[in-house]
Order: sequence, then C-alpha cells, then structure tokens
Amino acid sequence: MLCYHPWMVFDDAAAALAPLFGATPFELRYGLDGRAAVRIHGGPLAPRHAEAVPPAAPWIADAHCGDSAGWLLAAARPADPERAWAVLERAVERHSALRLQRLAAQRAALGADLLERLTHRLRTDVSTLQAVAEGAAADLFAPDELAELPAEIAAVGSAAQRELSAAREVMTALAPDVPAGPEPLLETLRAELEAAGAGAAVAGVDGERPYVLVPGAGWSAAARLLAEALAHDERLAGAALEVAAHPDGWRVRAGRAGGGEPQAWTGRGLGAVAAAGHIAAAAGGAAHAECVEDGGLRIELTLPAAPSR
Repeated sequence: MLCYHPWMVFDDAAAALAPLFGATPFELRYGLDGRAAVRIHGGPLAPRHAEAVPPAAPWIADAHCGDSAGWLLAAARPADPERAWAVLERAVERHSALRLQRLAAQRAALGADLLERLTHRLRTDVSTLQAVAEGAAADLFAPDELAELPAEIAAVGSAAQRELSAAREVMTALAPDVPAGPEPLLETLRAELEAAGAGAAVAGVDGERPYVLVPGAGWSAAARLLAEALAHDERLAGAALEVAAHPDGWRVRAGRAGGGEPQAWTGRGLGAVAAAGHIAAAAGGAAHAECVEDGGLRIELTLPAAPSR
C-alpha cells in the first residue's frame, strides 16, 4: 500500500487547477504557521523555495486555515478565479488536517521514547549509585575497588547530565510560549561540524540561503547533536551530508548511500542523535532513519523553513 503524504493533496489540487490555467505556468505554496511560503508543487514563479509572505507573482490567491496558509501563484489570471480559489482553499484545509494529524502522532511517539529513555537511564543510574553507597557504607569494597569508585561515579554522573541536557533542549522546543527566530541552516550546521571535529562537507543550495524556524534551544542544538553523531558514531563514519528543498521546508540527510530498511527513531536504537529528531519534530518537522548495508546508518531531519535570504 502506497503512503499518501500530506503534500500529495497539492498534487491533486494541481490536477484540478491545470484545466483552468492551460499553458499558463502556476505553482502552489504552503506554510504551516503562515510565516513562510514554501514551494510545494510546480513553479518556479517566485524564485526561492521559501519566500517571504506574501510571495510575488503576476497573479496570486491565498487561503487560510487557522495559522496555516496556502498560496496559488500564476503567470496570468486563470479562466475561473473563483474556482481556482475554492480548489486552493480545500487543499489548504485538507493538507493542514493531515499534516497536523501526522505531527501529533510523531510527537506522541517521540515524546514517549524521550520519557522512556530518561526514566530507564535514570533508574539505572540511581540503582548504581545506591548500590555503591550501600556497599561503601557496609565496607564491602576492597581498597583497589574504592580507588576506582570516584572515576566510575563521575562517568555515571556525566552520562546522566548529558541525557538531562538533551531532554531539556527538546522540552524548550515544545514550549508553546518560546518563539522561534530564523536561524541560518548551512552556517549553523557547518559551525557545529567544525566544533565537533566531524570534518564532513555540506553542499549548499544553489541561489538560496536557507533559514529554519526551530523554537527553544533551536536548530543550533539539533545541529550540534547531529555533528557529534557524525564525529563519534561509527555507523555514520564517512557519511555524506546533503541539504535539499522539501515540501515541508528543508531536508538534512546524513549517511551512507544504498538501499536501507527503516529504523525506529528511538534513543535505544540511535543513541544521542535521537534528540536531534525530537527537536525537529517538536518544531513541526520530522525525523527518519534507515539501516543500510555494512552496518551503516542514514538519517534525515526535516525542518520548518523561514524565508530564505
């Protein structure tokens, strides 16, 4: 059974609009929060994948559904403007419903994984520290074992702090009262890769400087987690990095080439980089992972777009 993605609604809308425009070029754009007009079908008329609102065109119609908005751009007036607007309005309403439904399901799954990982890890850490404290109080450790305890306790504490910090960053992205300011996608990612010593090159996007909208800790936090995974996770060793336009904003793909099998986006299966996907999903994006041949990994983050510059 083929998966019907929310943006395929606009493919159906384009098929309904085609007879109204004939040979006249047109395109459809959408913004989940109405802050950027992202190309989702057709074009180009407005030059950039993510344009400021409203985008410019010789003829334009817009439709809204709550905070969400859609735009129909064309090189000339359609044969039936009212019909064109009605098709656009229906597409925006249906796409918004499907997109929000999918986001709710993904956020619930990733939120459950975040809580499971935290409670499992912290329970393990608390049990370990409790056993150490009880053993020390009962004088059960030999002198050489006692000498090793400070380093082991410090390691447990450092790991717990990393888990808590990552969870905190995800929670800031979920907070409804924390506005998202535009962040440059490529510059931020390259800076985090350099800081982590990952050494991976990132190809730019021709003619466009992508910006993203991630609230709370922001794209910089997710980019840092991704960069650290590229530097230290052998499953991503030698991974190529690609940034490309996506109907939901921008896609960041890291990993080896080749066919793959879907990998559940969980902390248990992916490690620390899972929090990067949690942040992307909390912002209204998405995360996907695949296991590829020779034990490799490929991961994708989809990030909401701000207007490009």
